[in-house]
Amino acid sequence: MEPPERLTRARFLRRSAAAGAGLALASAGGYGLDRLLAGNDARAARTGRHAWRFHTLPHLQPPRVTVLHRAEDTAPGRLFVAPTSGPGHHGVMIVDDAGDPIWFRKTEPRTATDFKVSIYRGKPVLTWWESLEGGGALGDGRHVIVDQHYRELARFPAGGGRPADLHELLLTPQGTALVTSFETRRADLRNVGHSKHGLVTGGVAQELEVPSARVLFEWRSLDHVPVTDAYNPVGYPWDYFHINAIDPIDDDHLLISGRNTWTAYKIHRPSGRIVWRLGGKRSDFALGKGARFAYQHDARWHDGGRLISVFDNGGAERTQVESQSRGLVLALDHRRRRATVAREYLHHPPVFGRVMGNVQFLPNGNAFVGWGADPHFTEFAPDGGVRFDATLPHGGESYRAFRFPWQGKPLEPPAVALVGRTLHVSWNGATDVAAWRLEAGASAERLRAARTQPKRGFETALELPAGARRASVVALDRHGNALGRSKLIAVR
Repeated sequence: MEPPERLTRARFLRRSAAAGAGLALASAGGYGLDRLLAGNDARAARTGRHAWRFHTLPHLQPPRVTVLHRAEDTAPGRLFVAPTSGPGHHGVMIVDDAGDPIWFRKTEPRTATDFKVSIYRGKPVLTWWESLEGGGALGDGRHVIVDQHYRELARFPAGGGRPADLHELLLTPQGTALVTSFETRRADLRNVGHSKHGLVTGGVAQELEVPSARVLFEWRSLDHVPVTDAYNPVGYPWDYFHINAIDPIDDDHLLISGRNTWTAYKIHRPSGRIVWRLGGKRSDFALGKGARFAYQHDARWHDGGRLISVFDNGGAERTQVESQSRGLVLALDHRRRRATVAREYLHHPPVFGRVMGNVQFLPNGNAFVGWGADPHFTEFAPDGGVRFDATLPHGGESYRAFRFPWQGKPLEPPAVALVGRTLHVSWNGATDVAAWRLEAGASAERLRAARTQPKRGFETALELPAGARRASVVALDRHGNALGRSKLIAVR
């Protein structure tokens, strides 16, 4: 009998679309907050052709996105990335298919990851993980939820006093959150060539009440997965497991990804036992040609378990197992316990994202791939053809990248800035603006519509008519309805 799909991530993503109309440890294959923050102190210039500068919001300088393959037959929605390195400010960013920013929130010196649309209490929200200032190298942070007006609804840690690590924040239809954490224990590591009293770091999966962070469920890899299953060299402390994804299967089961064991695990929630392993040294499925993956991210459950997707990194920071990274979809024959390649998504030219990355199934059958340490993000047709491709500047990274429908309604008015006789206008986060109507006159009481101009990118320039002494700008939707008005500007 097919397991119930009520809690699956695929169902969650479909609901989101409809409603939206690190560990830094001394071991290869690990990465964490120190890596993501490395670009804050030593990086390319923020400005110029690699980062935006706006007259209306000069304190925001998001990195520029370059579109390499224009959108064609893509799924509906906007693009969600969280730049953590490279030129420009770092934070959470929504962009359109032209690469123009729609909304940007600067988080640096804090780092943000896993930025996406979710459903909370029946309404679309934005969620992400954000590091603590001075939180150290272990990637401790907070989980953030904001509404369609960009107001913060919740900010909560991991449960039980554990550190909230950067890899997963997934809201369930029940209003709970699945998050990742970690723990470090003393262990006898002589059977892996280390000391009798070594330090080993294991992955922890939690389900939390929101926003209290009360622990409803916890699974610890060190209780179920032996250290001998790891592929990465022993370090101190040793990040032998490196949990990086949790996916709900049904009320009683989860899919958990262990990067450093090259394995996706089906976990029985009530007992914590491992039902089966896919990949790694003790796979319960025979892997067909091309089905092996290494140092993977983002293992996800689809179609009642008939399909499993992973981002196959194909290596780690100091280890290369495969020639390139790929989005990989495996077909599982549960009766014969065999896994075969159903689809793979490859970038041309080849890219090698040693860390991070994800694969998102889209409602129209396409797949969206974020290439992690490589700054590209790409949408593919089911046959592997490219439907969209874009990149952050050289040196840029986004832990994951997504496409989701989203309607943002900021509460603050549009921002304006006068430069000479040109009035610049923007509205950070407003998704429904189609045009701007300039109203100008000799006084505030004598404003008249001077011109209407289509919205052009994030910031639009409007030339003032002769004789204008006061001016304001009205945001219009595609039907010509007013959405908001800027403050009144005095013209010198």
